[in-house]
Amino acid sequence: MTIIIKDMKQMYSIDTGKLVGEPYEIGTGFGQALAADPGRLGRFQALVRRENDQVEALPTYTKSVVKDILALLERESPSILEWLKGMAVELSLPVQQLFLFNIGSYFRDLMIGLGSRSQGKPDQDEDGCSTFAISDSEQGPILAKNRDCDSAYGPWQVMVQVCPNRGLGYTAMTTYGVAGVNSSGMNEEGLAVADTHVMSLDIGPGLPRFAIVDKILTQCTTVNEALALVMNQPLMGRGNLILTDISGALGVAELGHRNCAVRRSGEDYMVNTNHFTDLVMQDAFLDTNPLYLQGTSLARYSRLSDLLSSGCRNLEEAQHIMAYHGTALDSLCRHKEFNPPYQTISTVFYLPQRKEALFSGGYPCIAEYQKVVWK
Repeated sequence: MTIIIKDMKQMYSIDTGKLVGEPYEIGTGFGQALAADPGRLGRFQALVRRENDQVEALPTYTKSVVKDILALLERESPSILEWLKGMAVELSLPVQQLFLFNIGSYFRDLMIGLGSRSQGKPDQDEDGCSTFAISDSEQGPILAKNRDCDSAYGPWQVMVQVCPNRGLGYTAMTTYGVAGVNSSGMNEEGLAVADTHVMSLDIGPGLPRFAIVDKILTQCTTVNEALALVMNQPLMGRGNLILTDISGALGVAELGHRNCAVRRSGEDYMVNTNHFTDLVMQDAFLDTNPLYLQGTSLARYSRLSDLLSSGCRNLEEAQHIMAYHGTALDSLCRHKEFNPPYQTISTVFYLPQRKEALFSGGYPCIAEYQKVVWK
């Protein structure tokens, strides 16, 4: 199925900022950046309240599970909770309300998974992302991500440099109001990681990806270290990670709650979209898209593999790949016409050897990239 693309002006301005100090101070700084514009703050507060109302109405939502996840974070990632508390003060939101904004999609996925078990059919549109990593180019290794999401989240994307008092610093494309790293990032040692969402039956109370990626970036310097860390964490599941580092090593982690699969590659590239490929994980994947979009994750994975198999010599070619327009199934630049309100809301390229990130809001086919350099 081919869709005529009409909307060529869907761009989002992405803020940049620097966050320094203890986790609570990082949280207050993140909150202050958003709260500086009262009108924008009011719109964000409304988004958080709306998300809370929707999640609390789900049959899978329980306060006891929220408490379990909070307790797990307190034990395994206390810095994330401190970050959250600092944000909540500056955003004039209750901590519990902001936390549910951070993890509410877990309950939504849980409901969809239960519905698929009982009904044997798709239940809901699924957002997605397309990512790849190459081991070498004129700029060295490259990690790339198109983030495809509900367009309501486009205005809340932000590129931050995080300088904690303890641990490695990093640059990250993330979301206002979410603690940790809610999409992708690269640390000061050149380790880069990007996540994708996977609708899965293998989910449960565990560390969410935004906490896992923060741990990776503050504690690890290589792909091997990061994959080893992931294998020893209590995971929520619901996603994948793709990684590269300054040496050009490549890796992917497929995250379940009970199972987890990691692999390293000696090839020139690796690809990751929104399904599981490892035999350990494949049966847990759910394709919950409408019929005309069934198979889009596999189609985008295949398209990326085809485009990269002929080589990606430099950043310009990588940008061209992420701007690819094809069918509703395999387009990498996702316009709202394909599956409203979902679309590509941001694109980012990390260059580990140069400690640079290039990023843009909205469709990559019309992107005007900004650049940040780790300092």
